[in-house]
Amino acid sequence: MRISSSDADVDVEVGEALCLALEALQPGGRMAVIAFHSLEDRIVKNFFRRESQDCICPPQLPVCACEHQAQLEEISRRPIRPQPEEIEKNPRARSARLRVAKKI
Repeated sequence: MRISSSDADVDVEVGEALCLALEALQPGGRMAVIAFHSLEDRIVKNFFRRESQDCICPPQLPVCACEHQAQLEEISRRPIRPQPEEIEKNPRARSARLRVAKKI
């Protein structure tokens, strides 16, 4: 995933792309996203966390009102970073972060 512009709607566009990818994914399928920038990684992390929870209501609500159902199971809670050998061969890989989730 790469952000191609400094547009203010980048997070919306990336979020929509992640939603479309989730819809296309079959149950048991895995979604792997490589982000090269902290903004990209934050968007992916928040999407995976939100879609792996059954309730996304604010904590102040005593009873769930959103009826949200988890669609993903995070395979890697923390991003997978390149090994030093890979960074030595490809210096541009040093900022890469891989996150993986499985559709329930």
